[in-house]
Amino acid sequence: MFVSTLNTIVRHSGAVTQALRRSFASQAVVAAQTGFDGVELPPTTLPAFYITDSTLREGEQFATGEFTTHDRRYLAKQLSRMGVDYIELVNPIASAKARKECEDIASLGLKSKIAVHVRCDEKDVRAAIDSGVDAINVYMATSAQLSKFSHGKSIEKVIETATNVLAVAISNNVEVRFSCEDSFRSNLDDIIDVYRAITAIGVHRVGLADTVGVATPAQVAAVTTRVREVVGDGVGINFHTHNDTGCCIANALVALECGATHIDTTILGIGERNGITPLGGLLARLYTLDPEYIKRRYRLPALAHLERYVASCVDVAIPFNNYITGSAAFSHKAGVHSKAVMQSPASYEVLCPEDFGVQRKIQLAHRITGWNAIQARARELDLAISEHQIKIVTAMIKDHSDEETISKEQLDFILCELSKYPQVDLSALPDDDESKEFRESALLFMERNAKKAIDNIPKTIRESQLKRVLCLEGHLFDSHLLNDIMDYCVACPLDFKVLSLDIPNNDDLLSTARIQFEATNNTDFDPVLASLQELASHTSFDNALCRIVWEGY
Repeated sequence: MFVSTLNTIVRHSGAVTQALRRSFASQAVVAAQTGFDGVELPPTTLPAFYITDSTLREGEQFATGEFTTHDRRYLAKQLSRMGVDYIELVNPIASAKARKECEDIASLGLKSKIAVHVRCDEKDVRAAIDSGVDAINVYMATSAQLSKFSHGKSIEKVIETATNVLAVAISNNVEVRFSCEDSFRSNLDDIIDVYRAITAIGVHRVGLADTVGVATPAQVAAVTTRVREVVGDGVGINFHTHNDTGCCIANALVALECGATHIDTTILGIGERNGITPLGGLLARLYTLDPEYIKRRYRLPALAHLERYVASCVDVAIPFNNYITGSAAFSHKAGVHSKAVMQSPASYEVLCPEDFGVQRKIQLAHRITGWNAIQARARELDLAISEHQIKIVTAMIKDHSDEETISKEQLDFILCELSKYPQVDLSALPDDDESKEFRESALLFMERNAKKAIDNIPKTIRESQLKRVLCLEGHLFDSHLLNDIMDYCVACPLDFKVLSLDIPNNDDLLSTARIQFEATNNTDFDPVLASLQELASHTSFDNALCRIVWEGY
């Protein structure tokens, strides 16, 4: 029924196209007037929007989401300092501690409005009112899948229950939102009937919830547009989407383009199952549309600290490819990329790392590096090295890095050594036989200098990182255990490299692996061996056949 209704909307009304072109200037929902620092915001082409951060509600539902009272208070203060518009907390009726923390955070006088997420039940609403929060977000399932196993009520009964409960909240002068849980698996006609009824009694916002992350951008566009047509311009639309299928940021943007006014996020996107729209990812997406406005509205450099703090609280590592703050987010390696970025960062960056308080990294000594990157490093060190010498040593570094990693410290040593030799500018030589002979001699001189510099890297630099190879052998590589081993290596603070991995198709044969770890101190290796031996002890294969040892020890 829902798919049929959706297709009708797209086919007959052209609503998606109209929504993407509509002007938000006439929208009655008031746009934010000032940024995080209280200063008036510049004009923007972005629609009026507000961010509701739900780290302290949705984030509590993350698999390892455990926050202390101190954590919740601190995160609320930092989110408000960053400029987030709403902070959503758990239902105060959940426990005595939850009630006390809601009251505490609501009394802090934060710039952000404090909201709570409650069931469509009068007891929940009255508890929320008594806690002193600014906004109450009420929800009730409307899809056939959830209604059957949640409340078992018909849509008519949902409307009756919602209007009665919401009337209590509205009469107490708090902002009120009502969401049809699992909106995108609900019958569209049903949620339209619900929203017509509740907007008639004065709710401030209606909510579209992609509870299981099933919606496509086209569905979000069609449904949001239709709901906007029904509720009018004076009512906000809140959009909440899960990331089960990887569309949450795209869907959030489309929702805004089609009339949504409030987007739910969490720090690092943590939440039930695969989580919801990440705060950093949404900010990155909006930044590309109006950088000046976004960096004036939100204190962007606060994001990195918030993400590190939350990652520590929930015991996860920030992914290498995380928006903005991932270790590889602003890392450039290929020679062509590095050259372009050093000349004009915008050539390969749509986000300015400095605006977010993070740094760009140019990877230097590797086989796909370029001489421009090596030359740039020499200039950073204030070393005068000719272009020809730089090109020669770059070629040698590329070859050498196939056999052995060259660290930044080692590269600096090489460049310092080269700077001690006389530098010759061969580009100024005339094109004659005498110059040709001199050129060949000079190039040979440069090659010898480069080779000598690489060969003479001091032992203390070469061995600044200790290396050990862990050997694993036996019937230990069932798929579950292999994933656990790799997960451990990724999460381990030591650098690692898989040197070899042999997993026969026949379980009767032994599997082998060699993994190299690097550490500063010998004692850093001890937890690695103990942890992997512990993992192997839980394998479904015969543990007696497993051997995990350091090579040569």
